[in-house]
Amino acid sequence: MSVINTMLKDLDKRQQSHGLDELPVPPLQYRQAPQPRLPWLLLALLSLLLLAMGYLAWDRYAALERTNLALQQDNQILAQEIASGELKQPSVETIASNETALVADEAPAEKPRAEASQIADTQATAKVEPSADASAELVATPKTAPVAEPKGESTPAAKPQTVRVEQASDAKTAKATGSMAVTEVKLSPEALAEKRFSQGKSAQEGGQLSQALDDFSEAIRLDPALHGARQHLAALYYGQGQLGEAKTVLEQGLARYPQELDYTFMLAKVLEAQGDSQGALAALGTIPDDHLLAKQKWVLQSHLAQQASQFALAEESYRRLARVEPTQAKWWMGLAYALDSQQKYTSAKQAYGQALGLSGLSQQASDFIQRRLAQLGDIE
Repeated sequence: MSVINTMLKDLDKRQQSHGLDELPVPPLQYRQAPQPRLPWLLLALLSLLLLAMGYLAWDRYAALERTNLALQQDNQILAQEIASGELKQPSVETIASNETALVADEAPAEKPRAEASQIADTQATAKVEPSADASAELVATPKTAPVAEPKGESTPAAKPQTVRVEQASDAKTAKATGSMAVTEVKLSPEALAEKRFSQGKSAQEGGQLSQALDDFSEAIRLDPALHGARQHLAALYYGQGQLGEAKTVLEQGLARYPQELDYTFMLAKVLEAQGDSQGALAALGTIPDDHLLAKQKWVLQSHLAQQASQFALAEESYRRLARVEPTQAKWWMGLAYALDSQQKYTSAKQAYGQALGLSGLSQQASDFIQRRLAQLGDIE
């Protein structure tokens, strides 16, 4: 029994030593599932496409910039050539030779005679003449008479000539194609007078008074009816204190054109400056009260009449001014003074009160009116 028990124990030990619990268990390892690569590929392709398009756009923009820069440089060079006069024009000899060849191609049977005739017709001498008189201007007019063209070809038009070409008297020169003729057009005396008048105004604005006097005088000589030039000339003399010359200019204008009342008013101003109040009043009396100069006439007339103690005339002028501009206090005060000087005290007090009730008077004038009203008191 002991041997059997011993054998059983040994068997149990062997079974236990080979049990599953004693077997080594390796640790578990997890593998990540593979991610799809298609979105990344699409993103990379899209990026490359955008980069390529950006590069192409930038390259085209740079090409346009280079083209614009080249065009600007060409335009500048061309403008400099035109400004410096270096732009080459076809000469008269070149035109003549081209026309001769054209006629020769068109009529080979009459070549000797056609060449001789064409050369004789086209050898017009080109000469440059300075304009000695300011009374002429140059106007370029192209010859438009057509010339038969050779078969299958067209003769290019020549560029306009910048020199003055004397027109040939022979009618055959009209056949020249593409040539430019410059004709001299004489201005009328009236147009020349306007030109000198404009030059005079420019000289006056620039302070060149002597030149302005010459231009205005010449304009009047060319066209005595240019009233603006005469008025400017008289005003320029007046401004320089040459009252005698201004008076002469205006009197000459009135002698020719008595209906030009601007001369009359300016003459009155000149006579006033010379101290001739009576002469100035006489000149103003010829201006109608319905004329455009009526208000200026009344202003000057009221002033001169008061200075000459012609208070009735001053009253009439101030009444007209107060009727035209009733809110001007100075007209009412002038009317009141003219009435007061004629001892028309009641009307004078009313005019004084009207002036005092309006704005625009100086403090000195207001004080005078108040003192005068106090002096007049209850005088009727």
